[in-house]
Amino acid sequence: MDPLEYQLLRHTWFPIARIEDVTDRPVQANILGTKLVVYRVGDTMTVARAACPHRGVDLSMGEIRDGGLECPYHGWIFSAGTGVCTHVPSLPAGSAPVRTQLQTYRVAEAYGHVWSCLEEPYLPLPALADVGTVEWQLAFGEPNDLDCGMRQLTENFRDMGHFPFVHQGSMGPDVRRVVAPYQVRRDGWDLEWQLSTDLGGTALEGNKALGTRQTLTYHLSLPMFAWIRTTFPDGGRRLVAQFATPISEDGLRVREFWVVGIDRIVAEEHGVSIEQMWEYERIIFEEDFPIVENQEPREAPLDIRSQAHAPADKYSIAYRRTYVELLEAFAKEKGLEAR
Repeated sequence: MDPLEYQLLRHTWFPIARIEDVTDRPVQANILGTKLVVYRVGDTMTVARAACPHRGVDLSMGEIRDGGLECPYHGWIFSAGTGVCTHVPSLPAGSAPVRTQLQTYRVAEAYGHVWSCLEEPYLPLPALADVGTVEWQLAFGEPNDLDCGMRQLTENFRDMGHFPFVHQGSMGPDVRRVVAPYQVRRDGWDLEWQLSTDLGGTALEGNKALGTRQTLTYHLSLPMFAWIRTTFPDGGRRLVAQFATPISEDGLRVREFWVVGIDRIVAEEHGVSIEQMWEYERIIFEEDFPIVENQEPREAPLDIRSQAHAPADKYSIAYRRTYVELLEAFAKEKGLEAR
């Protein structure tokens, strides 16, 4: 990974766990090869470096006990929020605990996930379309670890040209192949564009209201926060979001997090439940995995001259150019050497 991009990503908010998975036990997480532990005590969510400051064992193997996180090796307990050591069992009764604490990181809860950032955030936590203003039923997919770059996965998620070839199993054999002309609109570090398609009527077990014509609004908040809002001709909306967190230091292994939402019309009038839509989208995502893990290079190149392009790739060109501008702006603000 380019050193400048590595620094930018250290200053980026990333999802690291589903909120529903952080219950009565700690959860293992990772950003850029930095192993993290996520734990909740009451209403306090904590993200900390996973290595115990005593002997370095992975604290995600521990337990929640006595208002903190207990190390599985020697039983030291670290408080929620601050990570301060509050108890060392090997000390005689009445002794003060060892003066040490976990290295903790910023934490936010949004869109069904726990988010964190290794350094001072350069950009704010991005916003997900209409959540909080529209009555969505939401479901949160199980994370998937993939051998590819963050940008590679993000570009795949927004690529309509591959639907008829990669997604015949989920969408059917009659998906429209031609991608109509479109324009990419830019607002700061956000990109948005709209496309229509026709899935041919076999998707979602032949549901005619949802499996034929539809309009997709794509949105990307750089560097990797992407969502699609689908509107159907007979009413109803679907929301699918994907977030990619680099979990290796070189950026070539990522953890995919995803969200699915439907509105009342999809559920009540078109007869597709959030569980059915979740399963449909899970299959679509899994059909993409062999593709993104078998591309060369493993990360989407920022030099647009290094690959061929068609008009359908307009979003990809805009993404790569805007990403370069983001890196340059970050370098200028932080006094770093630009690419």
